[in-house]
Amino acid sequence: MVRTLINKEFAYQTDLAIYFDISRAKDYTRLSRQILEEQKEGAGKGDVSDPEKHNPNDFALWFFKKGKHKNALQFWPSPWGDGFPGWHIECSAMIKKYLGDTIDVHMGGIEHIPVHHTNEIAQSESANDKPFVNYWIHNEHLLVNNGKMSKSEGTSYSVDEVIEKGFDPMALRYFFLQAHYRSKQNFTWEALEAAQNGLKNLHHQIKSLGKDVGSIDDNYEEKFIGAISDDFNSPQALAILQEVLKSDLNNGDKLATILSFDKVLGLKLTDLLNEQGAPQEIEDLAKKRQQARADKNWQESDNLRGKILELGYEVEDTPGGYILKKK
Repeated sequence: MVRTLINKEFAYQTDLAIYFDISRAKDYTRLSRQILEEQKEGAGKGDVSDPEKHNPNDFALWFFKKGKHKNALQFWPSPWGDGFPGWHIECSAMIKKYLGDTIDVHMGGIEHIPVHHTNEIAQSESANDKPFVNYWIHNEHLLVNNGKMSKSEGTSYSVDEVIEKGFDPMALRYFFLQAHYRSKQNFTWEALEAAQNGLKNLHHQIKSLGKDVGSIDDNYEEKFIGAISDDFNSPQALAILQEVLKSDLNNGDKLATILSFDKVLGLKLTDLLNEQGAPQEIEDLAKKRQQARADKNWQESDNLRGKILELGYEVEDTPGGYILKKK
C-alpha cells in the first residue's frame, strides 16, 4: 500500500520517514470536521520532528531506523530502507488483506476520530480509489468512579480482575448493555454488583419459564429489531426483553422470543436450558427456608441456609425468589 501511495504521489520520502501528504487527500477532515488552520503547530505531546515534512499534519506511513528510532528493536527491510510501519498504515493494510477495499462497519473509541480514523480513510481511499467504510461506530469513554480510567491510578481493570473479585463476565456485558454506546458510562464495583444482581434476577425469571421452547413472537421481534436498528439502542432492547417477560404470551413463546433476542445481546441465555436442577432434597430445604423467611423466622432461615451449604449448594435471594447454585 505504501508503494501504491508513493507511485500515485500521495506520499513523499524524507531522510527519516515516508509521509502521507494530507493536502492530496479528498475531503481529509470530513469525519472529524476539524479546521486544521486553527490548530497550533507543536501543541501535541509528540517530541518527534522532521524539518523535511511538508505539513505538520502529514503522517508517517513508514519510519526509517534513523534519528529517534535508530535503536528500534523491531524493524523490517523495505524498498526504501530498514524501518517499521506507522500506526495508521498497519490497520489499513490488515483490512485490505483480510476484509477487502471497502468494509461495512468500523468501530472504535471517539478519541480515534480526529487522527487515527481520519488517516485510515485518507490513505485507504487514496490507494484503493474506493470508499473505505460505510458506517462508523464510535463509543464514548468509560469512566471509573466518575474519573478517567488510568493504569497509574489503579483504575484500569482487566476481565481477569473482574473474575477474581467474584463477578461473572456476563455481568460486565450486561452492565455495558445498560448504556448506549455513544453515552459515557461510569464503572464502579457497586454498579457492577447491581448489574450482576440484575442478571441473576433475569436468569431466575427465564428459568421459571421452563425448558419447552415455543415460537418467536413476531410483534416483539419487530420491536426488538427496531430498537437495535435505532443506532444500536441496547438499553431499549433490554427494556423490550422485560416487556416479553411481563407479557401475556405463554412461557414457551416467551422463551423462544428471548432466546432470539440473545443472538444479539450475547448473554448466553441458552446455557440456562442446559443447567441441571438441584437435587430434590436441596429444593425441599430451599422451600422450607423461603417459608421461614416469609414467617420472619430468621434463625430457622439461617440454619437451613447452613444445611444447604453443607450439601454443596448456595442459595441466593432475588426479588423474583431464590436461586440455587452449586458451589
